[in-house]
Amino acid sequence: MTETRNRGLAPKNEVEHAYYSGMIIQRVRDFVKNDSVNELINWGYGPSGRTIDPKTVKIGGDRGTNGIFTAFQPENIELYQSLLPKQLTIPEKPIVSLVTVDYNTGNSITRYNEGMVMIKGICPDSKETWFVLSMPVETWLMMEMGVDWGFPKRVFDITVTKEKTLVLDKGIKHLALELIPNSSLNEDDLIIPKGDAWGINNMAVIHPVRKDILLIFSYGPISVQERTKGLVNISVDRDQDWAGLIPEETNIPGVSQRYVSVGDSLIKKVY
Repeated sequence: MTETRNRGLAPKNEVEHAYYSGMIIQRVRDFVKNDSVNELINWGYGPSGRTIDPKTVKIGGDRGTNGIFTAFQPENIELYQSLLPKQLTIPEKPIVSLVTVDYNTGNSITRYNEGMVMIKGICPDSKETWFVLSMPVETWLMMEMGVDWGFPKRVFDITVTKEKTLVLDKGIKHLALELIPNSSLNEDDLIIPKGDAWGINNMAVIHPVRKDILLIFSYGPISVQERTKGLVNISVDRDQDWAGLIPEETNIPGVSQRYVSVGDSLIKKVY
């Protein structure tokens, strides 16, 4: 079997999907072990050489990353600080990001739903990243890949539409977002600006074996295909250790959006 970039990203069946996922897992393991290399581009394939203007990308249908995105300042700053790893410092303006998405590449084999609870942190080089506190996922394979790299993934029942998303843990509501469209909102009402994936394209986790390493996963610029602004009704499991960051009852400005990534992916080490 000849390995190609396209075959890895577009498997024809679940066996191929598992095979190429295993190859990606091994590449990341080798990368983490190799202290002489601090960046892994496109899962080890190297730079694509492409330069794409996000404004020129037009994709119809529902293909892309579809979901509800919201961000706000936390209720409890002390809790926020305690949840950041030692590699990150608290930003001048702390922000919590909640996201639930349907990853639709156009291939039913690789399509799945996922949620994220993230907080913004500052790296030693003064660049921002989003530290992941919770990452519900609906497939076993995606859970295993994420856990191998340090993402706090567990399998949940997840429903994602443009209007509502629901994450259930054995019937218990873990995270739910509902967008009420509001045309009077403008971009200044949103903490995260247009053209940003609200943390998905810049996520950080502590590696489970090399705990001295923070891995930052970036997916380059995005091209927003659809976007609806509104107020997001948030509901979370109050027993979670991060729940104190989130107001008990709140409607926060956010968006329902569909976007596609148009840049190279990158994994970077931070010590």
